[in-house]
Amino acid sequence: MILDSLIEVVTLLGLVSILILTLSWARVRFPPGAESVVDAADALLPQTQCAQCGYPGCRPYAAALVSGAPLDLCPPGGVDTQIALARLLGRERGQPLPRAAIQVAAIDESKCVGCFLCVDACPVDAIVGAPRYMHTVLEARCTGCELCLPPCPVDCIDLIPITVAAPIPLPVNAVECIRCNRCESVCPESLAPQHLWWLCRDDDLSGAQSLGLAQCIECGLCNPECPSNIDLVGTFRVARQKLDGIEQAQRHAILAKQHVEERRQRLAREALIASDRRSQRLRASRERRSPDRPGS
Repeated sequence: MILDSLIEVVTLLGLVSILILTLSWARVRFPPGAESVVDAADALLPQTQCAQCGYPGCRPYAAALVSGAPLDLCPPGGVDTQIALARLLGRERGQPLPRAAIQVAAIDESKCVGCFLCVDACPVDAIVGAPRYMHTVLEARCTGCELCLPPCPVDCIDLIPITVAAPIPLPVNAVECIRCNRCESVCPESLAPQHLWWLCRDDDLSGAQSLGLAQCIECGLCNPECPSNIDLVGTFRVARQKLDGIEQAQRHAILAKQHVEERRQRLAREALIASDRRSQRLRASRERRSPDRPGS
């Protein structure tokens, strides 16, 4: 009896310990600001709603990612999104994707027949026009999702690549950091250049950001102190440029998500108005056919 009770207590303590460790890991991996793991994954996706991943939008793909879907199904997000998702979910990123190409749709107005099919297909309401009138694309809204291409009966829509500066590679160092920490003693901003360098080298930009990467003033005092002749300032400069690009893409994704929601609300309003008009017409038709209507 005593042995059985002891086994039960040990088993219960083991389960409680596992639960505590799991919750601690989840708190570190998924910050308290994220409502759920799916929300965190969805926030990393580009919100093009292009369905190239095989799912009907970014949110369904985020849910599938949490359930184990591959991380290499989002061409618009490219390798940067793939790396961020792998870090978030604690998984291998799989087959590396190429860097995402930025493109927007453009309509050849001389060929457009005003069929309105592309307007219905656009998930962010980036195409404006009226039936049988020329359509045009609002470039600021367009996410380059390609969903407008298949419905066009006259093939008058092209995707135009937007030229962006090529990513600057990190400086190459002949000697690794020896962790002497001499650079930290000369930093006027009281940062930890050595630890920042390791995070930037490993492409952990969120970790570098939390250690104060944005506070670096690029004074250059840390470089001469490094016995390995590592270009610390150059590494921080490249990392900050990459971080700026990621934040810009995130802002664009947030706007795209807002446009998707605005479109959903617009379609719901239009459906409600159409239903109300249909009901009024049916009611009027019944009244006209009714033999008991006044004046018959």
